[in-house]
Amino acid sequence: MEDKKWMEQSVIRASYRAVLKKGIDEERLERFFAECQSEMKLANRAHSLLTASLYRYGRFLFLYTEGVGKRFEPEDISDNMSSVLEYWPGVIEKAENDRIWVYMQPYYYHAVPASVEEWMQGRHPELRRGRIALLAHDKWEEYMAHHFALMKEGLIEGDRYHLISVHENVLFSYFEEPKTITNLLNRAGLRQESGMGSRSDTRGGTDMQSDALKDWLRTDPESHFVRFAAGQGPEPDQNFVFLPCCAGI
Repeated sequence: MEDKKWMEQSVIRASYRAVLKKGIDEERLERFFAECQSEMKLANRAHSLLTASLYRYGRFLFLYTEGVGKRFEPEDISDNMSSVLEYWPGVIEKAENDRIWVYMQPYYYHAVPASVEEWMQGRHPELRRGRIALLAHDKWEEYMAHHFALMKEGLIEGDRYHLISVHENVLFSYFEEPKTITNLLNRAGLRQESGMGSRSDTRGGTDMQSDALKDWLRTDPESHFVRFAAGQGPEPDQNFVFLPCCAGI
């Protein structure tokens, strides 16, 4: 009988960003994505990884992972990353260590997993979504301050699995559809909501009582984003670009 103790462990969510080398042909890239897919499955069977999704935007890759008991590192899903991906400069505290993947700082979510068992209850995603937006440099402080206020208040509803992370001025979001709607103060009120691509963080339920949301809406939220160049991003009235998934479990 399988030992289920791993289901009592914590779930550590993380997002990462990488850059493809110039001139990589699509056939080599497809082999790389297949390698990632295979290693994700092995890690899942070994109970070190719950789920992972790898997304692409041009030369940029974005990876979302859910590690069991500890953070799951991207280097664990391929031995050939340095042949495909550029190196980033090292950090000050470890200047000698160049990096292939950069950790993105998580800052916005609607739920915190208590354990693997609790986190996986009722989870049946049809789509695992990844999307990006660009934050205006002169709006960074205001944007982050309002989102920290929303988090502290805990009333805004959205997908239980939604996580937004930031690196430089790039915002990367992961969430699932159909959405499992909850908020940080009302974990017992889980409910499912369909509707592909609908906004999950500013409508319905307790959101209407949110003073932090009212403050955020007064700032002209659209002004906090950089518009993508023509042909690179979404329609003019949208901030986020949905990304194709290259590998995932």
